[in-house]
Amino acid sequence: MACPTATGRVLTVGPGQQYVTVRAAAAATQNGDTIHISAGEYRGDVALWNANNLTICGIGGRAKLYADGVHEGGKGIWVIAGRNTTVHSVEFHNAKVPDQNGAGIRQEGPTLTLRDVGFYDNENGILSGNGIDSTITVEYSEFARNGFGDGYTHNIYIGEIGLLNVRYSFFHEAKVGHNFKTRARENIIENSYFADGSNGTSSYLLNFDNGGRAVLRGNLLHKGPFASNSILITHYANIWGASYNSLTLEHNTVVSTYSGGSFFDIGSGAVVTLTANIFAGTGNPSLLGGGTATQTSNVVTNATQIPGASNVAAPNFWPASTLLPQLNLPAGVVPGYTIDSPRPYAARAITGTTRMIGALQSAP
Repeated sequence: MACPTATGRVLTVGPGQQYVTVRAAAAATQNGDTIHISAGEYRGDVALWNANNLTICGIGGRAKLYADGVHEGGKGIWVIAGRNTTVHSVEFHNAKVPDQNGAGIRQEGPTLTLRDVGFYDNENGILSGNGIDSTITVEYSEFARNGFGDGYTHNIYIGEIGLLNVRYSFFHEAKVGHNFKTRARENIIENSYFADGSNGTSSYLLNFDNGGRAVLRGNLLHKGPFASNSILITHYANIWGASYNSLTLEHNTVVSTYSGGSFFDIGSGAVVTLTANIFAGTGNPSLLGGGTATQTSNVVTNATQIPGASNVAAPNFWPASTLLPQLNLPAGVVPGYTIDSPRPYAARAITGTTRMIGALQSAP
């Protein structure tokens, strides 16, 4: 994906460029700079970013950062302390630190935008700080196999910020921790994948640990048979007040091949609304492990009706033909589900009078 057009200074990084290392460029940044990192591998090249309003881009492909046992301040590969940072086309691999809480990105300043960014085999993918003035946006990005394996580290761990937006992204195979953990006040999650696959060991697929307002639209979720917890989605003790204590799911396809358990565990007082979702389980899992929900046009069925969900390399949530009669197909309309896998990511319309149940819908 193309880097945004620079409006200020441009610093270049890579062989034959202005700076050979990312670390040197980070030390030289000023507010408003754009940093272009040539595609390729950067090993042990960790960095602290202090300036504000930075745009950091891989050029000609992704810049791939491998920790190789090196870390910035005992925190991870990058520590972002400035405010309003944008990162494009960069990968973070194998962050490890002495306290086993290393992150690809440790986000300390407010407001971060990620686009086409990858986090692989770190102790945490992103680990963010707190701040109600902070917004984190994740688009077209992948989080895979992150977690130390102790249950306290995760594919992504967002602190007590104001708003988290996630779109068109893929979270899979977290190691014992959660595929997605957030304490944000508001969480909007759309057209994304959350998957254990056949061998993943994650705990929850999505954990809204401090409650808050959470909205999931058009997502695909799979819990696998070797998961570390039987629950898919949790929404726990709310700290944000009554106006931010809700969980809404619209047009998602949710599959569990873990036998039994529950799709949800809901804390006290949360307003739960479930509309036009498919819940496909193994071993008759309960829908709600706690709380109550207002439901409209949901389908609860067996996981065998979504047979390709557990293939994490190319997940296929296309409903089996035997399920189609239950999915609100308009008369005379050929089933309009879009077969896709995590790349290319698809923005799928989910509004209108002819919307069908579940995700993966093409336009009417």
